[in-house]
Amino acid sequence: MSSSFKLRRRIDATIPIIALALSVFGLVMILSSSQVLGAETYGNSYYFFVRQLISWVIGVGLFFYLLRVPLETLFANRLNFLWLTIILLALVFVPVIGPKIAEVHRWIDLGIFRFQPAELAKLFLVIYFAGWFAAKGELIKDPVKGLLPFAVVISLLMLLIIAEPDLGTAFVIIVTALIMFFVAKANPWQFGALVIAGVLTLIVVIYAAPYRLSRLTGFLGGGEALEASYHSQQALIAIGSGGLWGVGFGQGTSKYAYLPQSHTDSIFAVIAEELGFVRASLIILGFLYLAWRGFMIARAANSRFVQLLAVGITTSILLQAMVNIGGMLNLIPLTGVPLPLVSYGGSSLVATLGALGLLTNISRET
Repeated sequence: MSSSFKLRRRIDATIPIIALALSVFGLVMILSSSQVLGAETYGNSYYFFVRQLISWVIGVGLFFYLLRVPLETLFANRLNFLWLTIILLALVFVPVIGPKIAEVHRWIDLGIFRFQPAELAKLFLVIYFAGWFAAKGELIKDPVKGLLPFAVVISLLMLLIIAEPDLGTAFVIIVTALIMFFVAKANPWQFGALVIAGVLTLIVVIYAAPYRLSRLTGFLGGGEALEASYHSQQALIAIGSGGLWGVGFGQGTSKYAYLPQSHTDSIFAVIAEELGFVRASLIILGFLYLAWRGFMIARAANSRFVQLLAVGITTSILLQAMVNIGGMLNLIPLTGVPLPLVSYGGSSLVATLGALGLLTNISRET
């Protein structure tokens, strides 16, 4: 595979079409699921919708910017993305600009706007690791020059994110980085060692925090299962109430008092209740299509950097969708990972639209 960047004229137009459709649909469902909460909390039924709409405009702007940015520039500045990520993740613990909200440090507040660095880290780190693995080449197989520095960097990043705490985002970043490490042709024993170390670390982190252990026991049906699994049970009730075709747009009742975080992490359950599981499944198909196109683009890439970039972006978005929907269906424990493009959350929406703009840009590189 050549290391040069050779552009072709046409892009994969289906990626922006699916991204636009999912994000606009998300705006509509946020409007449906957050009006009562907005009126009760802020005296404005459109509070959450307007904020998400502003983020959508910013995200679309970032999409078109990254659609045109030279990929050589990203490769040359790969180390800068790492340093920027570390600085932003550390700033959430600075009292002046990193407010503690609901007992967690996840935001940077600049007065006129507030954002979550961990969401941007998902994209920044994909760019960094793609560039780092591509630059290493065969040295990625060397335990000292490949495995050791990768383990040190990923450990530092995970300590910063888990300290917020945000285990769901940490999980997404770790799995994405491991898959990129594997695609970069790391030795199988190195990959296996990292997977084992990651699983052991995950177990320790879960047992170190009572609320995480409570979620796990609630999912498994042990301990105070009823109380611990309230969120997932309400999600299943909402999904079951919708049946195949739903109770009608705007007619769902779970979003008013029963289902926690109905416009953020639980929005898929609201969609399934109001539109039915058949139509809600179109969202799943949309993400599966994006994944298929992303991996096909990676397969046809003309450089190792471009290939790893496409794999990382695709894996990250698909993994977030799987974790969110899997939690709503009670297939896995709830993690707090939003549904990309659909859930309320400006940082997530902007970062995801930017990532898809970059993936569309990469679709020229074949």
